[in-house]
Amino acid sequence: MGNNKVNDFFDSGNAVHGEPDYGLAVNFVRTAEAFANTTYHSVYIIDYFRKNFLYLSPNPLFLCGMSSDAVKSEGYQFYIDHVPADEVDMLLEINKAGFSFINDVPIEDKLKYTISYDFHLEMDMRKSS
Repeated sequence: MGNNKVNDFFDSGNAVHGEPDYGLAVNFVRTAEAFANTTYHSVYIIDYFRKNFLYLSPNPLFLCGMSSDAVKSEGYQFYIDHVPADEVDMLLEINKAGFSFINDVPIEDKLKYTISYDFHLEMDMRKSS
């Protein structure tokens, strides 16, 4: 099931066409790092082209006892492994609904919207040792 469920997060509604300019992404990552230093919340940037995390704050509550590098290497499999199954389904619904909505918003208005949601994480004690 693993990788099939991961691929469910990525479909034509959130596909990135053409190689992104990762040089421009540096500014977004630096901004996320600065913001992450001011909050206890988890902050991450998803790279929909590479289908992984571009940035992941070192918040130990989100990382389930793992290093941010380990979570980055797991990519979306992290969600499958650490989010309860019914909530993974909820995340898939939110992902599709969010992209369906934002794809219909005029480009000049896209920055007026944010998305926020809560979900549970379960720590795998075998991975934290």
